[in-house]
Amino acid sequence: MNLRTARLLTGAYHLLMLFFVTWPGTLPFAKAEPLILGLPFSMAWIAAWISGSVIVLALLDQVEKRFRVEDGSND
Repeated sequence: MNLRTARLLTGAYHLLMLFFVTWPGTLPFAKAEPLILGLPFSMAWIAAWISGSVIVLALLDQVEKRFRVEDGSND
């Protein structure tokens, strides 16, 4: 995967996240039951998107590191 594609996919994920953790994207998931790991479903929904964001950003960092090493820059 090239750097531009990785950055575009990361941006797309975060735009989807922005929609699905704010109104109106969270309306279908705004319910208290079932409990997931002790959290109401709506809170677990938001926590899952945030956890996904951590994973996506870690993957982007790996792609960025690979391209930094290939370019030979030490920044």
